[in-house]
Amino acid sequence: MSGTDAGTNYGSASASLPQPKLSLAFTPLATTEVYLSYGEDFHSDDLRGVNQARLLGLGAAPLLARQRGGEIGLRQQFSHAFSGTLALYNLDADSETTYDPDVGQDSSGPGSHRHGAEINLTYEPRRWLEFYGSFSIDHSRFTNLYDDGTGHVGYYLPNAPEYAGSLNVYLKGLGPWDADLQYRLLGPYPLSADDVVHASGYGEWDADLHYLWHNGWSFGLGLYNLLDTHANAVEFWYVDRLPGEPAEGVPDVHVHPLEPFALRLTVGKQF
Repeated sequence: MSGTDAGTNYGSASASLPQPKLSLAFTPLATTEVYLSYGEDFHSDDLRGVNQARLLGLGAAPLLARQRGGEIGLRQQFSHAFSGTLALYNLDADSETTYDPDVGQDSSGPGSHRHGAEINLTYEPRRWLEFYGSFSIDHSRFTNLYDDGTGHVGYYLPNAPEYAGSLNVYLKGLGPWDADLQYRLLGPYPLSADDVVHASGYGEWDADLHYLWHNGWSFGLGLYNLLDTHANAVEFWYVDRLPGEPAEGVPDVHVHPLEPFALRLTVGKQF
């Protein structure tokens, strides 16, 4: 990968990284599978931030930041209708991308370490009815102290949720009809690097209903935020400045509210 910027943060950068991956699966029983996975990958940093670090003498900011991860999991078929998967994972990144909203630019931050677990359960008591649930927990930290620019210094990764999950109910194969009901859960997450400022997360119910005609026409009705939950879909903590405030700005929480209850009708045609 390579790039060139002729703007304020001028310069060129290039990098390449191998991406080895290995997966092993064992079936000690006909209904049981154990798997192990390891892989290396990367995420790309903003070229402007890479050049800026070089111009300011802040040390090397990688254009490609290596990530190494591993997972061990168990898949179990408890019965013809009930199955589940449990996975434990670990992920190390050489550098985390941090965002400077004042200039709209990503920068290379400290490395990070994540580990956690995820469980998925599927239950299909009838041909036309299926329940699916997923829940994950995550522990995310910087490997070095991070100053988020607001006077808060710590190891917490801003906007990395502590847990997340979903619950789905599917109705399928009912002639031309199918439908699903979904609950989405986003757990609390830190906003500042020391977790003094944090967000509470939210939960939301959604639903979809579809009808397929024999001539290829289809109709869908989407119902979003069924209970009209009032919460913030996402929150950020950074410095900005409003009229009358000090020139250096004031750190504050910036939010994007969850969309209110909404309907969406879709019409499609297969040819």
